[in-house]
Amino acid sequence: MAQTPSTGSEFFDAPLPPQKIGRYCVRKKIGQGAMGVVYLALDDLIHRSVAIKTLRTDRLSDDAAYLKALDLFMQEARIIGQLNHSHITTIYDMGVQGGVPFIVMEFIDGCTIKTLIARQVAFPVREKLSLIIMVARALHYAHQRGVLHRDIKPANIMILKNRLPKITDFGIARIMQAGTGNLSRADGEVLGTPLYMSPEQIRGEVLDQRSDIFSLGVLAYEWLSGQKPFQGRDQDERLRAVLNQKPQPLGELCDVDPEVVAIIGRAMAKKCAQRQQTAEEFADGLEMYLDRQGKAAPGAAEHQFSFDARRIIGQLKKRYLFFADFRDDELAIIFKLSAKQQFERYEHLIRKGTSGTTMFIILSGSVAVVDDSEDRNVVLEELGEGSCVGEMAIVDRLPRSASVIASKKTKALAINETVLRLSNPELCLKLYRNLAAIISERLRASEARYLELLDRFRDQEQGMP
Repeated sequence: MAQTPSTGSEFFDAPLPPQKIGRYCVRKKIGQGAMGVVYLALDDLIHRSVAIKTLRTDRLSDDAAYLKALDLFMQEARIIGQLNHSHITTIYDMGVQGGVPFIVMEFIDGCTIKTLIARQVAFPVREKLSLIIMVARALHYAHQRGVLHRDIKPANIMILKNRLPKITDFGIARIMQAGTGNLSRADGEVLGTPLYMSPEQIRGEVLDQRSDIFSLGVLAYEWLSGQKPFQGRDQDERLRAVLNQKPQPLGELCDVDPEVVAIIGRAMAKKCAQRQQTAEEFADGLEMYLDRQGKAAPGAAEHQFSFDARRIIGQLKKRYLFFADFRDDELAIIFKLSAKQQFERYEHLIRKGTSGTTMFIILSGSVAVVDDSEDRNVVLEELGEGSCVGEMAIVDRLPRSASVIASKKTKALAINETVLRLSNPELCLKLYRNLAAIISERLRASEARYLELLDRFRDQEQGMP
């Protein structure tokens, strides 16, 4: 082997951080764990701050251990590189310097849930649940692409300054395939964090998405209550607690609704068959609860304004093909399942970067679709009565690409895909089908324009007029 772990010892034992890692200028060390060090650095080429995670090769015993650790470390970059989701850390680059492998990723300015718990930072329960839903949907996105995290815990979920979540550290993630269930390294060290590991992960069984759901349930329990559901003085005792101990009922530790207690308790079931079977199902349960709470909240009656449903239905059918073949009585059912909401001028209907399954029909007033990133605030479109916003969330459930802000006092109907899907799957399927047809039509039109431009380019190359 060309490089050995001893080379890395000089790298980490230096009194100051390295001045450069690859082409990146190191500013300072911002984190350190048992197997890695993280630096804040600057990419001079595009003037962007980045985080660089390095593997502590000086902790490895021999070349064989180095090769195994190197493979595991680089696998993190390969795995995250497959994922393009704003609630999952983005990887920019990877390499090896002086025998030390490194991964360059986006710099995340925020605070881990672990730190928020330790500092007892006040968060409304509703906001905590909304953030947990976003994490669950991001996990579902990863699971759909064959990726398990395998180490979901408060230290690996960042809450950014804009109060949005970011999943970090896929360092022990695995591509889901037959035979990848062994959670231990050759030296017997457990891969994972004992108090957050699922029973099947502790037993070294083949894992699937339900293992991450268990870990997310433990995280939710701890964030809501401030206490870990399992305890132990050493690693063996902690592992036995996860396998055999029944946590203290969450409702005895904090003021949360029994419905939330049941949802989180189900996620933490010892048998994976008794848990939610997908992270989306876990998110849906919490979202249905929040929807019911919102409709029953004090002051909700103030939003029970009346509107001319017949006129709005006519506008929807005229403006939007995905409503065109709905009967009036079908749209009336959708309206009944939806929430009426009022927004003051400059209030957000949709905030960029959030994930959710709600679209809005503007009943009165107007809204602006805005790209309000940190470095710009650009109005993309103005929409008035009878318009729809946020419909793509019903299809892809991905974080929003733009904000929607009330231009003046606005009344809107909020159609929650989760509520519609679970309450009336036939109508939801019809909405899916119509939206898919519109998207397909748009893609075909884009393809036709592309082919036309390609033909023109070829004609120009051949000197044709």
